Amino acid sequence: MKHALIILVASAWACSTKGPPERTPKPPAVLQFAVEGTIQSLRFDGGALLFCDGRGSHRVDLKAGAVAVDRSPCPAQEANAGCGVPNLDVSVRSPLSEPNDIVDLKAFSFPLTGRVHDCAAASNHLIVGTGSAVFLIDTTQNAIRTVSHDGSDRVAATQDWMAWAEGASIRLARLD
Repeated sequence: MKHALIILVASAWACSTKGPPERTPKPPAVLQFAVEGTIQSLRFDGGALLFCDGRGSHRVDLKAGAVAVDRSPCPAQEANAGCGVPNLDVSVRSPLSEPNDIVDLKAFSFPLTGRVHDCAAASNHLIVGTGSAVFLIDTTQNAIRTVSHDGSDRVAATQDWMAWAEGASIRLARLD
């Protein structure tokens, strides 16, 4: 009888305990999508990345990590080669006879590889695309790191993500 009671209590406890909590899967930290032709625009809007290529407008759902055709028109978008962004003291210097630009941010200077083609800022990050690489500058730590050794003509940023055109693809990376 004693053994039957222990088995009954153990069985009841095993049935009443819950397994590990279900978690909503996080989107991948890096996404990549093929494009056709030149990227005409690249921008974040809410929880999506919108871009236009030779096939028209596309929307990337950042939660699902999926790209779909978008019927909205492709806006004309100029590259921000001067890094003019609101609420951030940024300028780009192009020393004569030098192949590389320098980004001045507050009292700090960041030498880059290549000439600046586009800039985007969000939160405490400045993303800079040059003809040779893509850089991420942390504006609070005054630190720079190279995120791609391939050049980019288009970059975009939001509080949680950065995106850049890289050859025949668009790459997205989570800002952590």
